[in-house]
Amino acid sequence: MEYTREIIVPYGKIKFGTAGKQSLDGIREVDSIYPKTAELWKQYTEVWVEREFKTSKPIITTLNQVHGDSLHSVTSQQSRLSADRILEGDGLYTEIPKTMLVVRTADCVPVFLYSNKQQFVAMIHSGWKGTSLGITEKMIDTAIRLGYTQEELHLEIGPYIQGSDYEVESDVANLFSQFGETVLCKKGQGKFLLDVGIAIEKRVKEKFSKMGGVKNSHINVYRSPLYFSHRAKEEGRNLNFILWES
Repeated sequence: MEYTREIIVPYGKIKFGTAGKQSLDGIREVDSIYPKTAELWKQYTEVWVEREFKTSKPIITTLNQVHGDSLHSVTSQQSRLSADRILEGDGLYTEIPKTMLVVRTADCVPVFLYSNKQQFVAMIHSGWKGTSLGITEKMIDTAIRLGYTQEELHLEIGPYIQGSDYEVESDVANLFSQFGETVLCKKGQGKFLLDVGIAIEKRVKEKFSKMGGVKNSHINVYRSPLYFSHRAKEEGRNLNFILWES
């Protein structure tokens, strides 16, 4: 897998990562084109999981992503029904084992969140819209309301398009102007370069100063041959997942 992490915690092992071109191109023998709907992407994801996780066989929960800030709790009942229902939103979290939370990205930021003490994992899809709405902070607030502390929560940002290659116009740039040149740089002729991942880092660190950890992979999907990028005019999507095994 192109990007993968395994973390040993008191309640088991957390796995999270991003599957890109090498992991997913092999599935095209099943279907010669990449899916166009959330329903077909779920079927595609199931084929990939069957190949990649043969022994653990997690239950998969995915989303119809809408570039907003809606979050969904995945309970044991919802997990059992996940084969028939696709939730609409951009964030998933769960407190049950062997449930894989999956979001798709092609330039947007995948955010992995977990507790290193108690049973909690979350997966977020955060483009510029979701970031401006504070979807990651909303997820952390949700975790804190559930009884988790800032100190036990760890966040990691996976592969996304870096600021050097993500051009936006003034309407989007105005939403991030307060974060300084590490997030937003003028390019000229009304164009700006925006680093959404660093914006997420800054927002989280400002609001949650006691977080157990905040990391950014700084992997640029636009320049890396391992990942799909919408701005590189690629149809595929990277599959970002997180789960914990008891």
